[in-house]
Amino acid sequence: MSVLNDLQSLPPDSRKFLVFTGFNLVSWQCIVGTVLVLFSRALGMPSSWVGTLLSFLPLSMLLVIFSIPAVETYGPRKLLIVTWLMRNIVASFILTIPLAIYLWDIEISWYILLFSILCFSLVRAFGVGAWFPWLHELVPKNRMGAFFSVETILAQVLTVLVTFGLAVILTINNGLERFYWIYGIGITAGLLSVWFARYIPGGISHSLNTDPSEKFLVLRHALRDKKYLQFIMLIILSISAIAWINVSSILYLRDVLGYSDSKIMNLVTVGAIGVALAVQFSSKILESFRSKVILSFLMALQMLISICWCLISPDIKSTLFYTLPLIVFGAIINAGFIIVASQMMMGMAPNQDRVGYTSLWITGTSISNGIPPILSGWLIRLFQMPGYRTCFLLAAGSATIVAILWSRFRWDEEEKILNIHHIVKPHQPLRTLQRITWLVRSRKKNNSHKRH
Repeated sequence: MSVLNDLQSLPPDSRKFLVFTGFNLVSWQCIVGTVLVLFSRALGMPSSWVGTLLSFLPLSMLLVIFSIPAVETYGPRKLLIVTWLMRNIVASFILTIPLAIYLWDIEISWYILLFSILCFSLVRAFGVGAWFPWLHELVPKNRMGAFFSVETILAQVLTVLVTFGLAVILTINNGLERFYWIYGIGITAGLLSVWFARYIPGGISHSLNTDPSEKFLVLRHALRDKKYLQFIMLIILSISAIAWINVSSILYLRDVLGYSDSKIMNLVTVGAIGVALAVQFSSKILESFRSKVILSFLMALQMLISICWCLISPDIKSTLFYTLPLIVFGAIINAGFIIVASQMMMGMAPNQDRVGYTSLWITGTSISNGIPPILSGWLIRLFQMPGYRTCFLLAAGSATIVAILWSRFRWDEEEKILNIHHIVKPHQPLRTLQRITWLVRSRKKNNSHKRH
């Protein structure tokens, strides 16, 4: 009932933005969700290529730092509509794969998929910075909490429903046609989101008036903060430990354990349900324990999960009994880490230098999310089963080291944990990066105005 009350309390334009968000999430899951890994392998794409494919999205997020001036110049509404239309256009090239295979051979599809996802990632990274400022124009400050409460529930429910729906579609047959249907649905949902966005008002251009030289100055301040650099290094190691498993586990399920695509999507659905349930208790956990203790505990769990993946052999009967809890707890650890680490980072960054500190954060998280897929893809391609085991052991080793380092990290109880729970999206870590970036830039602007 509280969710319905929150929804009814929102202005009409805010509810329109929720509809736009829903279409966008469906499009995202169909185009660059777990189905992307399954589709690329169904095309026979080598694991090294798959790893490169999966690195495009996180590495492209480095562009968010440099895309803010475009938001200021053209306005968030115009920039978002144009870039969202462009990303759906480049994604539609994927639908030319059947013709390309017919005219040439299967390998041409690898280049088309790589090109489409690369362009999709770059265009999205350039335009995603417009999302949060447009939203802030539509939602009154006193209703922001209600909006994010409804949006979180909507995203969690849609994620579960969409992943389950994709699992059903993947049961149709073993051919490539089912993937074309999924991408057709994703592109259609994306185009509908663009069409719907045209009827949402607001999003006018406005400048944050940031001196270009000041951007480099605050970045230098962050680089001179030894404690913050230690924090970023721990973040890089932690995210890498998670990324090694995120990539290699899906390939292991499909190519080694012989799970069908629909079975893998069902596992992802159960993982999404686990995340939705876990997020409901995250705020209480944050209030009960110190952040570095939580991060150390999460990395210790990640170490155990990585070792368990290493122990699962294709010779074992009923591997689902083991893989199901690993998928669920892995998803929960990923979500929990995003929430705690993001709030911890914002608490460490001083108000006057948050732009530089956040830029360093985005650089670190983008690299740590983007490099492991490339390396794991090559390890698996070169060494096969030993390559998988190497990925799992690297994840376990990284998690073990960083769990110890988190427990020893110098974090004073007096240091503030900034409550940004309402903008942290555990099911969309890349969106969280963008939101934190704009939050920092907006606060920088407000502080500048107060000084003048």
